[in-house]
Amino acid sequence: MDIQERLALFYRRLEAEPPAVAADEALAIICRVLEEVEAQYCPVPRKEPPPLAFDGRMYPPQPDNVRLRSDGSLWVKTRRHRIVIRPDGGFVIYHTRTRAVEFRKRGRFE
Repeated sequence: MDIQERLALFYRRLEAEPPAVAADEALAIICRVLEEVEAQYCPVPRKEPPPLAFDGRMYPPQPDNVRLRSDGSLWVKTRRHRIVIRPDGGFVIYHTRTRAVEFRKRGRFE
C-alpha cells in the first residue's frame, strides 16, 4: 500500500475512534492509530529513532515537535503536516504545503 493510501486509511481510522476529552488523549490516539496503520501496511521497517531523512514510513510526532500552548492546546509539527489539538480533544490536521485542512475531529464534549 502506498503512502497516500495509508494516509487515507489513517484518516478513516481516526474518524472511527471515539472523540477525545483532552489534548493529550487526542495526541495519544493520533500516535496509536498511525503506528497501527504503518505496522500493518507499510513495507518499510520501523526505525528507532526515526530517521531524519524520509524513508517511506510515517512516524508519530516526536516529542520535540509538540508544543504546549498557554491555553492548554497542542501545536504539533510533522514532516508534511501541522496538527492543532484543542484542550477539549478536538483537532485539525493541515497539510503544510497547501495549507488545506485534511482532517478534522471534534472533541467529546464539543
